[in-house]
Amino acid sequence: MRCARHDAAAAAPFRDRILELWPSVFGPVADEHQWRTRFWEQHRGRADFRLITAERGDSLLGFAWGYTGERGQWWADMVHEAIETDAEDWVGGHFEVVELAVDPEHRGSGLGGALLDALLADLDHDRALLQTDADPDGVGHRLYRRRGWTVLGELSPGKVIMGARLTA
Repeated sequence: MRCARHDAAAAAPFRDRILELWPSVFGPVADEHQWRTRFWEQHRGRADFRLITAERGDSLLGFAWGYTGERGQWWADMVHEAIETDAEDWVGGHFEVVELAVDPEHRGSGLGGALLDALLADLDHDRALLQTDADPDGVGHRLYRRRGWTVLGELSPGKVIMGARLTA
């Protein structure tokens, strides 16, 4: 297996492969055209975008991506309102972990942690934010907690904001 980091330009060829893996991880995409043109391209166009891929041969086993989040962006503004304390300290100029996905056949192998670690490696940011399930026994929630992330607030029923302080 190989993990690789891609900037926005190098990430472009992975779009359809990611979209192919997406349903088995997150469920079906309602509108693939909108996913490609709005979701993927909008994220790829953000500052400091990076994609981490895990591949074995021609198979995409998992991926993670993120970018610098800023006030004035939809998600960052929602998070600012949802964080219970120190919102000004957390939101704006943070690294935003947008997606982390592992093919169901490869879960439990440490791949999720490896993708997250690679995504956050060598960042100039001092903090990072993400959204995950509120269930503390959920696989994502446990992964992030084991790596020092803490719950900062509830974004919506069943979803929480987690934050981590990063060391440069």
